[in-house]
Amino acid sequence: MENIRKVLSTDELIEPSSADYHQESQVWSAHKDLHPQLVVRPKTVEALSQVLKVLNDSNVDFNIRGGGCGSASSSGVLISMSAFDGFEFNKEEEYVVVGAGQLWRHIDAKMEEFAPGYSVPGARCTYIGVGGGTLQGGVSWMSSEYGLTSDPQNMLDAQVVLMDGSVVWASSDPDLLWALRGGGGRFGAVTAFKLRAYKYPKTVYSGMILFPREALDVLAQKVPEFEASNTDPKIAMHFYCLDMTNGAFVGKPSVPGLGLLVYDAYGEDHGRKAFKWALDIPGATDTTQALSYRQVNQLNDSIELSRGKTNQMMTGVVIPAITEDLIRRTWKWFDETLIMEPKLNAGTFVLIELMQKEAFNTVKSRADTGWPRSKGRHILQFGCGALKGCSEELQKVATERLAAGAREILDEYSVGDCLPRDFEEFHDPVEMFGENVERLRSVKKRVDPKDRLKGAYAL
Repeated sequence: MENIRKVLSTDELIEPSSADYHQESQVWSAHKDLHPQLVVRPKTVEALSQVLKVLNDSNVDFNIRGGGCGSASSSGVLISMSAFDGFEFNKEEEYVVVGAGQLWRHIDAKMEEFAPGYSVPGARCTYIGVGGGTLQGGVSWMSSEYGLTSDPQNMLDAQVVLMDGSVVWASSDPDLLWALRGGGGRFGAVTAFKLRAYKYPKTVYSGMILFPREALDVLAQKVPEFEASNTDPKIAMHFYCLDMTNGAFVGKPSVPGLGLLVYDAYGEDHGRKAFKWALDIPGATDTTQALSYRQVNQLNDSIELSRGKTNQMMTGVVIPAITEDLIRRTWKWFDETLIMEPKLNAGTFVLIELMQKEAFNTVKSRADTGWPRSKGRHILQFGCGALKGCSEELQKVATERLAAGAREILDEYSVGDCLPRDFEEFHDPVEMFGENVERLRSVKKRVDPKDRLKGAYAL
């Protein structure tokens, strides 16, 4: 503590009794909160450099926290990156340099204000951290057209403070830049990203179309038909299973409903024609409208209310196609999970994200980025968990059900098809990063030789 106090100012130290402690240390999944003894919030690159050097030379447990959508925590010191909130837009060369400690809601707002008519492939939920979201791949509504946030054409560079305190732009170290592109982070503290900005429509068509659960049969037929016919990268869709009452939070059983979150960057007139098949399904409730790109990403903001209230775990799997059988198996897993243990309604959901093949295939080979890209097209995402403070036995059931999910739903499944943003105890990191593991370890050993920032693939 004394050594840390020597290199940081008083207002960069956040004790457990401080008013900012909860906000700067909160995790998404409550059971992963290690209740750090101290949170430090360096305000400059120089201060971050000095505190990393101090911690690297100590035996104190520490970790680095971005936006808090993940579950980075520590029993010792937690470094909050939230002070790194810069933003610069270069219109001539069409890129932005953004502070890595921000949430994507901050970037969406700044793009709208300072770079009107441009967007970056960031995230589809505003509460996701820029740092963690980018380093673990990064999927946005623009990904079907321009690829993942961390792809070489989008993530042009990153400023990194290494464990010895040195500060580099990763472009000066090609292996490091390669590793940062989806390799899971853990190679230092990224303070800023240089990202490609694209000219993009100011107004898009989006919103939820809600259905009663009885519409599953017709949706199980119509959604695959739409997937087969839609090849336009400016049109996308999410297919949700929704708890219509948020039952777990009001002490009631779940009442599952269905929802399509639709997206058409050509605007409302085009979108209403593209999704007429869904709007015409009996029982449909239409909440769609013309929105800005920022407003579209805000549609999921209500989900943030569950942050820190559940022991939720998640898996996202890249899949080649959406079929009626896939949809039925997905909802069967959901139903059987809640029949087996109704208390899991707090954190159990299913979601199928319809995308185009360009999202995961804009790189030439699996060796082009730290995370070897899957050759699939869409994302099957599902989660499981119970309310915060649940019993160990209930948590074990949740873990087992989530681990079994992909194998129950898919005929062919590999952890190598899982998104690195959702890393749980049953995900084999060697399988997830495949043939890139040894090169990632080599970079890790060079920039973090003591393995203080413990990554998935241990040295």
